[in-house]
Amino acid sequence: MKQPCLLTALIIALLPIAVVAQSDLEKAQNLATCLSGRYSRLCKKHWLSQEELKKTESAEQRENLKTCLTGRYPTLCNKSKLSSEELQQVIAAEKRENFKTCITGRYKALCKKNLLSEDELKQVLAAERAENLRTCMTGRYPTLCNHSLLTKEELAQVQAAEKKAGETRRQFEARPKAVPGQRGSLSGCESGHWVELVSSDGQIVKLEDGSIWEVDAVDAINSALWLPTTEIVACDDKLINTDDNETVSATRLR
Repeated sequence: MKQPCLLTALIIALLPIAVVAQSDLEKAQNLATCLSGRYSRLCKKHWLSQEELKKTESAEQRENLKTCLTGRYPTLCNKSKLSSEELQQVIAAEKRENFKTCITGRYKALCKKNLLSEDELKQVLAAERAENLRTCMTGRYPTLCNHSLLTKEELAQVQAAEKKAGETRRQFEARPKAVPGQRGSLSGCESGHWVELVSSDGQIVKLEDGSIWEVDAVDAINSALWLPTTEIVACDDKLINTDDNETVSATRLR
């Protein structure tokens, strides 16, 4: 009877040591998390000493400043933690990144025109008109074309392009539909597919069969304008838009 009692006493005596060891490990892991400055919500600051808390606050300010200075994540930037000098640098960075987005002319909804200078605004409006004209001149997307931005000469060209695109589509729709999965005359190609969705930059295309393709950056300017239900012939290294016989180099990702 004495041996079990001694064993029990020994376990009880050693138990606090194990608990303390586990607690020390958890505290060390927590300190590493806190000192990274990147995971404020995961940091248990009530476990920290005053010195550790000061170091953690300094790390959080440093990481916040790094995020802010990219100019790309205004909603993730805590401007209340910035000095007046840092705030000016961050505002300049945000304006710079906004201009990069605006000057493409393709993302009007993401462009904050109130952050642009007078000269920048003129450049952006010109870029938007050029991008609109490029879309209009395909003739395939009348609903995406802002006709009010076109000159009389451009409007005439666009109307001719839309008429031609409409005739081409009607001719295509009148042809017998290919059976999905049917191999065409082109080696390694499969007809009967169509576009399900396209990323905004045109570099990712998903087809109706769930396959996902990465389009070469050079050709993405064309695939960016492809619409859902666009008929596609999928080959080993390219996608062919049979609506207007456009071909883009592409790699199947899945």
